[in-house]
Amino acid sequence: MIGRNAWLRRTCLLGAMAAALVSGLGGLPGGGGGTYAQQSPAADEAKRKQDQRRSFQSQELTTAARFGWLFNPATPPRIIWRDADELRNLGLHQPLRVRWFDAAANEASRPNASGRWVAWIEGTAPNGTPLRRALTFYALPKSLPLHGAPEVSIVLPPAPGTLSPEVWREHHAELSGTIKDLVLRSILDSQSGAVLAGGLAEWKPLGRPARAVESAAVLDEDYHLALKLKLQGLHKQVRAIAPPRRRQSPATALRPGTCTEAGMRPDAKAKIQAVCREWAKDTGDPMVTLVARRGVIVVYEAFGNDAAGKPVTLDYRCDAASITKTVTALLFSRFLDQGLIELDDPVGKFFPDYPRHDSHVPTFRQCFNHTSGLSGHGDFGGCRNPQFENVVLNGIDVNQPGVKYMYSGMGFDLAVKALEIVAGRSAVRLYDEILFRPLGFNDVPIDGAAAGGRFTAMELGVLAQLVANRGSYGQWEVISPATFAKLLPEPITVPQRGAIADEGIGLHWVRHLKPGAPRNSTLPEHLLFSPKTIGHGSLTGCILVVDPEQQLVITQVRRQSGARSLVWSPRFFQTIAAGMAE
Repeated sequence: MIGRNAWLRRTCLLGAMAAALVSGLGGLPGGGGGTYAQQSPAADEAKRKQDQRRSFQSQELTTAARFGWLFNPATPPRIIWRDADELRNLGLHQPLRVRWFDAAANEASRPNASGRWVAWIEGTAPNGTPLRRALTFYALPKSLPLHGAPEVSIVLPPAPGTLSPEVWREHHAELSGTIKDLVLRSILDSQSGAVLAGGLAEWKPLGRPARAVESAAVLDEDYHLALKLKLQGLHKQVRAIAPPRRRQSPATALRPGTCTEAGMRPDAKAKIQAVCREWAKDTGDPMVTLVARRGVIVVYEAFGNDAAGKPVTLDYRCDAASITKTVTALLFSRFLDQGLIELDDPVGKFFPDYPRHDSHVPTFRQCFNHTSGLSGHGDFGGCRNPQFENVVLNGIDVNQPGVKYMYSGMGFDLAVKALEIVAGRSAVRLYDEILFRPLGFNDVPIDGAAAGGRFTAMELGVLAQLVANRGSYGQWEVISPATFAKLLPEPITVPQRGAIADEGIGLHWVRHLKPGAPRNSTLPEHLLFSPKTIGHGSLTGCILVVDPEQQLVITQVRRQSGARSLVWSPRFFQTIAAGMAE
């Protein structure tokens, strides 16, 4: 199954490593030069088996004939492996069983009416574990043939690269027509097209623009989760998630105020603004910056112009990349706070197909601190794939949690799949209902558990202040201080490398050095901010930095980092540090 934006998210591993190195977060596994010991036959065999499992997990199911995802009920699709020869080489010889379920989750021998249909696919993986996949299809009304698709307008950008503008203009009609044809074919011949058709058929008028959580994709994910709970007997595991607790006295919340109230020098605001203005002008990359201390906003301003030359505004929304990991950790902390999950529970406790008491199955702690044994970012569709945990299971026999540190987003995705079962809510709804709405957020698109959350600077600022307050914001205690303490970085020891840098649950220590300070120093006198400053790096250059000791929060949203960030990022943080009055 092809995951949404899977190829894009796979690049996040390299990007996150680079971002972490630039921002000084450290703790990522080093490669470097050196001599590699010759592999033993046993090690070679283990690597071969790992490669086989990974190859199997990457295999896709599709339809035997073109345009099978949106079909006429008289000719239902036949589901096959895209690369059947490779499947046989990997040891899959048993046929698959396909069960069909209509829009009301009623089973039928074959799809025989128009509307949404889900194929629930069962078998046995080469490692002997249950194989489960689920695909969405749409049966067209009998009176609607496959031709006669709606007109689609294509706007082409200016001529790319060295292509002659004259040639581009002269062949514009052909180029536009070809692209339009490819777009329509892609919609009609893809699961995404079937998901969209199901949403169009089932949506009710809202009287307003739809929110991200009201998309066809989320509606489809709701259906798949409900079907999973039903077929695997998981309804009894569903628990209600209690709302945040009302505090007797409000915690610090972001508010307007003066530099004096914030404990900043009188000229701090102007100097921070000047750096951001020059940064945006020099790089051509717009941004929105928020700096607050003691809850008082010192700077909250948009800088620079977008691609169309228009100034960006405060509602500028950007992909926060790996800062999404911090957001997922805060979501998980709601379950941790209510005793619904423990950090050292194996994830298999919530997945009925997983082996019990098996050393190959990671714990939630390992999923979050990058020692789960899993690798990749968004592979296999991540938490947006309804059967992601089963894909992981189909390679679990070669997994080695706790053996080495490997920066990865897969553990975050696996943890969120467990949260879905506990709460009986699909992933995007979990973020929206359990974390974002209680904090007053409006519409935050989430594409994965480890990357792909699109935030404004203010939304990241509220989350940062929540961290600064050890789990509270305004009148609400979202999690207790005791639960928050469990998220903080702590030393990790793994057999492969011994003791390595501290790692938290979606949080790193963030140590920005003063000019001229020794590299990698952790001494307070060498640091711009307190040694216990925390946050997370980001491929896109977005910033989330919290110094709880000095009640300082710094957030910034932007859509790319760029080489010049190596110049401007240190200057930005140095200006903020110099602006603190005490």
